[in-house]
Amino acid sequence: MMPVAMARPRQKPGSLLRSSMVKLLREARRAVETFDDDPCGKAHLIRTRVKRLQSLSRLVPHASLWREDFLRPCGELKDIFAPTRDATIVGALAEKYAPGRGSQLLKPPKPDLKAAANRVLAALLEIGRFSGWQAADWEGIADRATGTYRAARNAWKQARRKNASDTAFHEWRRRLKRLLYQCEYLGGRARLARFTARVDRLGEILGEIQDVCLAESWLQDQGLHVPADLARSKEVLRHDAVRRGKSLLVHKPKDFRRMLK
Repeated sequence: MMPVAMARPRQKPGSLLRSSMVKLLREARRAVETFDDDPCGKAHLIRTRVKRLQSLSRLVPHASLWREDFLRPCGELKDIFAPTRDATIVGALAEKYAPGRGSQLLKPPKPDLKAAANRVLAALLEIGRFSGWQAADWEGIADRATGTYRAARNAWKQARRKNASDTAFHEWRRRLKRLLYQCEYLGGRARLARFTARVDRLGEILGEIQDVCLAESWLQDQGLHVPADLARSKEVLRHDAVRRGKSLLVHKPKDFRRMLK
């Protein structure tokens, strides 16, 4: 996605944000239309585009009521392709931790592509309905991004606690991905670009932790032995994530806000 600092300088911040969100929805619509060409790949693309949309919508200042209406079709669109995503992940985990068992897994039902297209249209209509794009200024957008940083920082504080739950790490990953997508959109400044790259790497580690958790859950559901090295691997990844999180998120929100100037 084209970052603000490299985009057309004469376009107002709100209009630029609107254009970026429309572009993401059009990419999602195209993926829905060509879904059968590559179901796994298109499901991943659609869900990623929706996550970016959800993150960017949270940058719009003074739009809580509109955002609620916009996020509804976005969430429904993402959920339509969740079974395809889950089957892909579980299949890969099965082949890794229980070779030969992956072929026994049931294929997910084909997503309702008509319903998906309708959800894309509903989200596009919500963007067109919102009248506050012109009023959205840089200061308001930066303030919203700072709030996202604050939420990611608070989630890290929960995850770094002794005996933190898998849910705490999952919530941290969710908040961090939201921060990543917003930073990628706002990028262009050298310091922010370096920060974003480190957030991206941390997000990958948290994704690995989630995969290990899914593997543990799947093995337990199948009544299979959970390898001891799986738990050790999760602890190593957790330690690495918390350590990286400290260097990224220990700074106060006002320090993050300065990076956006």
